[in-house]
Amino acid sequence: MVKVLKIFVLAAFLVAAVQTPAFAGITEPLEIVNETGKTIISLYFVPIQKKSWGNDLVGSGVMNQGDRRSIHYDTGYMRYKFKIEFADGTTLTNKDVDLLDVWRLSIKRDGSYDKNTRG
Repeated sequence: MVKVLKIFVLAAFLVAAVQTPAFAGITEPLEIVNETGKTIISLYFVPIQKKSWGNDLVGSGVMNQGDRRSIHYDTGYMRYKFKIEFADGTTLTNKDVDLLDVWRLSIKRDGSYDKNTRG
């Protein structure tokens, strides 16, 4: 009976470990640069697994061309998505951004981006 209980506990632990992203809770800084040529009024940046867009990272201000915002992202997730809302009423999304070793993300008008990596 004790052996069966030990196996059950070990199995439960392994299932939990597999479902938890590696390094969950560890954050890295990320600088986001507006190179869209438009004024950003809202910016959402979340892991691709998330169903909701979370909180607006611009806040009460705006991001004009060339403006930067520093955020921290969870390194347990390497693939993120972003949604941008512009002052002219248009939106822009990119649903697959690889953040491996990235410290700066410069977002372009078409949703593409340039990234600067650590190292």
